[in-house]
Amino acid sequence: MIEKIFKILDELVEKDVIKDYAVGGATALIYYSAPTLTEDIDVFVHIDPSSQALIDLSPIYEYLIKEKGAQAEGQYLMIYGFPLQFLVPYDDLSREAFSQAVPVSFKTATFKIFRLEHLMAIMIQLRKDKYRERLRVLIKEKSYDEGYLDTIL
Repeated sequence: MIEKIFKILDELVEKDVIKDYAVGGATALIYYSAPTLTEDIDVFVHIDPSSQALIDLSPIYEYLIKEKGAQAEGQYLMIYGFPLQFLVPYDDLSREAFSQAVPVSFKTATFKIFRLEHLMAIMIQLRKDKYRERLRVLIKEKSYDEGYLDTIL
């Protein structure tokens, strides 16, 4: 079912609602490590830049609600029972993570996710307790490029 979500996200790009997307957060982390609990799929999007100070995500919501039957629930958009949170890269680190996202395949879908080292750097930056445990596991597994992480940090 989740591959259908990525097909819909691809459609957002095809219909020029967004320019591109990449998955971050715990959903991306699952690709690199043991599954972890997450309540949503963090979808970082590149939208047409404008001179407006505020970023308007309403075209995404409007399209998905009208064309795909999505439902807005708080900060999430529910699609096929999965909560998606649409985010715009918000600082230099998240913009770099977005620009260097790597393509992965899952069943019939291909999509981009943040590199593990960027996910780790973002967890360090956010300083939340839940991320400390995830980082401990990742460091123990040693499945990341230490030099690249050092460069990011």
